[in-house]
Amino acid sequence: MMPQEDRDHARVSRTACLPCRRSKRRCDKKLSSCDLCIRKEIECRYPTKNALESPSPSLQNHGKIQMHAGYSIVQSYLTTFDDASAIFFIAPQVFLQARLEFPRLDLPVPVDVVALIGKSASIRSIASTFFETVHTWLPIVSKRVFFAQLLNPLARRETELSLLALCMLLCSNIPPDQDRGNDAGKSVYQVAKRYYFEVEAAGALSIHVLQALVLIAAYEVCQAIYPAAYFTVSACARYGTVLGIDKLGLDLMGASLGPLSWVEVEERRRVWWAILLLDRFINLGNPKIHLITENPTFDTYLPVDDGAWDDCTTTPEDAVHISAGFTLKMGIFSRAAQATYLLSQALKSVSSRSNDQDSATQIGETEQLRRTLLSLVHLADTEATVRRLEFCTPSAICFRAILAKT
Repeated sequence: MMPQEDRDHARVSRTACLPCRRSKRRCDKKLSSCDLCIRKEIECRYPTKNALESPSPSLQNHGKIQMHAGYSIVQSYLTTFDDASAIFFIAPQVFLQARLEFPRLDLPVPVDVVALIGKSASIRSIASTFFETVHTWLPIVSKRVFFAQLLNPLARRETELSLLALCMLLCSNIPPDQDRGNDAGKSVYQVAKRYYFEVEAAGALSIHVLQALVLIAAYEVCQAIYPAAYFTVSACARYGTVLGIDKLGLDLMGASLGPLSWVEVEERRRVWWAILLLDRFINLGNPKIHLITENPTFDTYLPVDDGAWDDCTTTPEDAVHISAGFTLKMGIFSRAAQATYLLSQALKSVSSRSNDQDSATQIGETEQLRRTLLSLVHLADTEATVRRLEFCTPSAICFRAILAKT
């Protein structure tokens, strides 16, 4: 530590040091190291333009660190971010009660990622294509949040934005021809997987990083990339559990997640429903494999109507439980969630079936579940006719559940 007499004569910077600014802590602005950085045993760095030009005598004590300034900045930043992630993971209630926040993760965007997604205008085009295609059946990204926050340069979320945009491109890109498309798709997939692992290794805990991972999982499931799809869906479930979004099935307003707007709560609930759907879908080939996530119940909240959510006109009063989702204004994703619940029942029945069970009982359960699934298909078709929507996703899940049960 710095001797007391040196600290008394240390000059003061006009702004807080970089570690304190990133962790949103009060900084005493002492040069060459503030007291908080000394206590945490990390390098104290100040913005060059705002720091006083003449160094304090104590700056000589940090000569070796200054020789490797670039490496030290990265190391001290990652240490700060890792500390925040560790506190959130080990003691989430302490993290929330103290109203701590994660410092912005600002990793350099790899060159191969920039080559694929381009700059702001290109990212906006990628997002527009995504929202016109994949978003219609997998609406887990809020348009409002993406365009108003992530694309805002003042938000300083370049890492999250670039990763999510890359995964949007992965899921919605339509190659010009098959031969070239296979190579192009494989390249985007490999870059997306590699970039996600880099962001994950940096300790990032963000709903936008999880959304990117869910899109990777959806791509792997749709392209039958196994066993990678199974492992990726498992990682999604673990990540979502760490963020606490698995509790949103019964927690309408997300009180356990801290202060969030209704749009943010609904967005997280939708991400968890997507994980539930993918977890069950990949188990259709082998229902004996244990699910990673718990089955939803009759009291689990469904996603609200997609159109109202996209327009930001929905309210918490619009959310209903699975047991009450029988109106003709539910939306595609809400119907898919209902189908996911019934698929859970089908998989549970198949995995728990035993030779000792009475055959009449098995037949009765199968017939009842089949009638319920067909009723949901009919209800979805009716809503599609009335509202001029396409309900391929929930209908496909229902028919697949019928085949699994039989």
